[in-house]
Amino acid sequence: MLTQKIDWDQIMSLPNQNSLAADLIHLKVRMIRNSAPDGSHDQLIALKEVNQIAQALENDETRLHPSDAVSTRLVMENLAENGVLMFYKDKQDHAPIGSGLPEDAFVLCIQTSFQLDAFQHLGNGFIGIDAPYNITQYYNLLLFTIIARDHWG
Repeated sequence: MLTQKIDWDQIMSLPNQNSLAADLIHLKVRMIRNSAPDGSHDQLIALKEVNQIAQALENDETRLHPSDAVSTRLVMENLAENGVLMFYKDKQDHAPIGSGLPEDAFVLCIQTSFQLDAFQHLGNGFIGIDAPYNITQYYNLLLFTIIARDHWG
């Protein structure tokens, strides 16, 4: 039943086009519940279960190898081939000479061409750096965000 198609009229009848993805998920849950036979466990499907299915499908598309280290390296190679500026050092790579990085450091920096252009046009007035602690699933991994201030603050 999860492969049932949603037609365009149903999509266009949704009240809020700004939350189209959420509305589509809710519509899909209603369709599954309504089409399930009486007494079927499909009538009890919860949004949490739909989200778990969506996460599994997303993992199939984004995880290129069962090993996180290999998958990350493959993603980085794909990004580099598509013109994304990046620096990648896993725990097994030697630290660049003079970088001051520990040998066992994991470092990943990504900058798209749009981000580079925005940084060059907006980055000469204010640069902010944010590094919230432990916000990823990996313990002691810092995620840095660099923010350039635009003309509107």
